[in-house]
Amino acid sequence: MTTKEIILHELEQIPSSQLDEVLDFIRSLKQAVKPTEKPYKPIWEVADDIIKDIPEEVLSQLPKDGAENHDFYLSKNLHQELFR
Repeated sequence: MTTKEIILHELEQIPSSQLDEVLDFIRSLKQAVKPTEKPYKPIWEVADDIIKDIPEEVLSQLPKDGAENHDFYLSKNLHQELFR
């Protein structure tokens, strides 16, 4: 018998006068495990949070054109790794 089946079996044996109390208990359990909603953050704020601890000298070494030449930088780095 699963836990749920045992609970349902026990529930059938509880007097009607106590069912309200059981219902309140079940609702309090559900409320306790309800996840708290995280506030929505725009993607640029998420990115700012990620890079906030990166030193400026490291950031200054990154390509200025972002993803525009992504393939070039990947192939350049791959080429450098292969022909060291």
